[in-house]
Amino acid sequence: MASESKFDAASAGDFEAMKRATPARLGVGRAGPRYTTAAMLALRADHARAVDAVLTEVPRDWAKLNGLLEVHSEARSRDEYIRYPERGRRLDADSIAQLKRLKMPPTKRPAKSSVLICVGDGLSSAAVEKNAAPLLKSLNHSLPARYRLMKPLFIRNARVRIEDHLGEILRPDIICMIVGERPGLATVDSLSAYVIYRPTLKSAEPDRTVISNIHRGGIPVAEAARKIATLIDDAIRFGATGASLAAKTTPPAQSLSSLAQDWRKK
Repeated sequence: MASESKFDAASAGDFEAMKRATPARLGVGRAGPRYTTAAMLALRADHARAVDAVLTEVPRDWAKLNGLLEVHSEARSRDEYIRYPERGRRLDADSIAQLKRLKMPPTKRPAKSSVLICVGDGLSSAAVEKNAAPLLKSLNHSLPARYRLMKPLFIRNARVRIEDHLGEILRPDIICMIVGERPGLATVDSLSAYVIYRPTLKSAEPDRTVISNIHRGGIPVAEAARKIATLIDDAIRFGATGASLAAKTTPPAQSLSSLAQDWRKK
């Protein structure tokens, strides 16, 4: 019995430590076969916040207040954006014409590599409103000394692959798209940064490198900015992002035979 008590106490301590280490709902209690009232109300409130983050639009003056040029995808509303994902992957005709006027003219002399930073509302307006401006500020502080920054953009009703369309029009060396992540019950204000080297309409998902979980409870904004800047440096240095960059920067795996030889030497 004494050993069982020690085991139960140790298990309880481990469980409490695990609860403190995660925002997941663990040990919320029950009333018969159901959640407690407090747990159910908290669950419904978190779900409502997640729904609001998806359906609520970023304020109309947000882009202008933060020094971004606003453009639009082919999705004309949040409802259309959610129901027809492909429309969030292409710019509308007015935005295409607007961006073509921004395209940098070719230069005869070597210039700094060009970087386009853009923000897309994605699936969380809350993430953009809370974290995008501080992240942009950090990147604008660290990148201009090394790169030629193009006019930053805000794309309304944007999916990640709209950066391929942007690349086809503007032809930057790098696009970094900061986008609101799909909200969950633990957080609604998380951003991701998708970085891609010289994207075109032929680009695919493995061509992108993503840094995700950017929010106070995940990767803090300042740390995320450093990670993004380092990623852009690597992308320019190796001329690649995504799987191609990983293949160029990851040490080759040891073969089983060489591992066996190393083990015998020990």
